Amino acid sequence: MSSKINNLFSEVNNVPQIAEVIRIIINQLSDPDIDLKEVAKNVEKEQLVSAKVLRLVNSAHFGLVKKISSIEEAVVLLGMIKLKTLVVASGIVSSVPEIKNFDIKQFWLDSFSTATYARWLANASGSNADIAFTVGLLSNLGTILIHLGYPQDAVEIEQLIKQGDHTRAFLENMRFGFTSQEVTTELCKFWQFSDDLIIPISQCGNPLLTKPVSKIACSVFIAKQISLCNAAKITEEETLALLSTEIIQVLGFPESFFMEKLGDIMALESGLDGLLD
Repeated sequence: MSSKINNLFSEVNNVPQIAEVIRIIINQLSDPDIDLKEVAKNVEKEQLVSAKVLRLVNSAHFGLVKKISSIEEAVVLLGMIKLKTLVVASGIVSSVPEIKNFDIKQFWLDSFSTATYARWLANASGSNADIAFTVGLLSNLGTILIHLGYPQDAVEIEQLIKQGDHTRAFLENMRFGFTSQEVTTELCKFWQFSDDLIIPISQCGNPLLTKPVSKIACSVFIAKQISLCNAAKITEEETLALLSTEIIQVLGFPESFFMEKLGDIMALESGLDGLLD
């Protein structure tokens, strides 16, 4: 960790913590032999996470006929893949506090859509969709730490970003000497995540700078672009013009791919908005 980022961490009174079961699940995203019953039991021990997940599972979005009263029951009806998504998202959301002068709800809505698009793109390009989803969900958490450590500077940067003259990375580098993307990487190291997650998180701000290029990082980069355009209500045609053709090539998609699929991607729903109620 650089000394400047270390100073940031020391400025944050309480660096966000995650439940141990969330860390375990995230570090086992690539493990086909994960013990589902054991996971369910551990999730149920985390009352806040469990309550959020069960409330979401019983919402209209999932349209289940009967009320679900346990995580183990939810595994049976939804499957572990879908439930892992809900548990990971709930655990991460629960770890982050409310922040003064910061729209935390919009932050999470943007993160949910980025994660959802990243999972779709990773799946289409033959990468690990669960890891891509989690990288997309976590990829902007450095912004949270900057708001917690340097709230006045963070608010000023948000205002400058809205003016559209410079990117977030440029403004953060000029102000702090590091970017929120670098802070996210250090936070994931602090949480003791595996390299399968940390490497694409460290690369997704500019995937082409490192070799070999990570397809997961590329999926998240494109997902972020689409999410920002969707939130700003930019048209499909304008969004297409903004997407990086080099990164699209790395993902192995033909030039016509996004012309055909962009509308479908932008219409995807995360199903996670209920976690913010």
